[in-house]
Amino acid sequence: MSGPDLPRPVERIGARTTLQKLLSRFHFGITLFAVALSGLTILLAGVTALRGYADRNMELAAQLGAYGVEPALVFNDPVAAREGIEPLTRIPGITRLRVIDDVGRPVIEWKSPAGDPAPLLSRTFFPRPFAVTVRRNGSAIGTVEVWGDSSTLIDYVRLGLLAGLACLLVTALGTIFLARRFEYELVKPLNEIATVAHDVRLHRRFGKRVKPLGIAELDRLGGDINALLDELQGWQGHMESERALLAHRASHDTLTALPNRAAFDEQLALRIAAAKARDGRFALLFIDADNFKAANDNFGHAAGDAVLVAISACIRNTLRKDDFAARIGGDEFVVIIDPFDVGVVPADLANRLRACIADPITLPDGESYRASVSVGVAVFPDDGGDATALLTAADAAMYSEKMTHRSR
Repeated sequence: MSGPDLPRPVERIGARTTLQKLLSRFHFGITLFAVALSGLTILLAGVTALRGYADRNMELAAQLGAYGVEPALVFNDPVAAREGIEPLTRIPGITRLRVIDDVGRPVIEWKSPAGDPAPLLSRTFFPRPFAVTVRRNGSAIGTVEVWGDSSTLIDYVRLGLLAGLACLLVTALGTIFLARRFEYELVKPLNEIATVAHDVRLHRRFGKRVKPLGIAELDRLGGDINALLDELQGWQGHMESERALLAHRASHDTLTALPNRAAFDEQLALRIAAAKARDGRFALLFIDADNFKAANDNFGHAAGDAVLVAISACIRNTLRKDDFAARIGGDEFVVIIDPFDVGVVPADLANRLRACIADPITLPDGESYRASVSVGVAVFPDDGGDATALLTAADAAMYSEKMTHRSR
């Protein structure tokens, strides 16, 4: 027997980022890489230039010392050698001097009393002393050795760092500005397209269009979207027209264009509810054509249709603005007289309707025909308190009038 099914773990989907945030992160990474690469390049170039400058200075100092101690080495005079290197002791950046003879014995040595402010920097730039051989008549008579320290380099290093940082800052600001500009130029038209698509999808605003964009590819995309929206708008208009036509056909009689039985039932229920709410009254007229079957049999169905169209036209012309008329059967019509007050006499409306219908009707074959109708009147709520009772009362009144016509 298998155990109960365990619930499956719900797959959690991370929050989606925006294109602007994605581009911002991408540009930040590029900017950081570019600035770091620029800083490293500037640092290496500065160190190389500074190293060459320091080497050249120490070399010149050693050569100057060689000129000064040459006579002292010839005569092996330490005092003269000290006097020869004395100008070098006043040069900043020299921490130690030594003069040795041709056999390697020290003649004179000097050390600066000041401490080295940055020993690491000194070891980096001056790992070994600069030595210049002192020659006389082409023969080596001694050597002058010069050690440098960082006292003169610190200012250059500070200045270089400041200049490098300034360059890096300008580079970073320029890169960020260009990146932001790129994001704006790209994201703005994309947002324009997204806004139009959003309005069309959620609010069915098919009249929205994408404005001309500054980027050729996106502008072409916007043009294609506008073309699709033109087609969708055309389809929507066509569908709305079809829907309105179908709705009209579903609620109206195709021959007379009057509302049909379904529309009448709905309208009667609404009128009854409204009358009950305001404690009002309205009248219902039930109209039926007299001897319509004989007219159909004698003159044909086309003539019968012409008679029905003429009756419906008389009904439509007789009614007021707020009244309602419908064809509910073959030759049966109903009329709702609403509002119904003391000044409205249903019998007068029925008489005007009879007089209109009594006018000669020209049939399709050219013959003339005079139609007549029987009209039954029922008043809500006097003759019925609901739709069935009211319609039954009006039908009964119509049938009573029809029997009167036949007995004449």
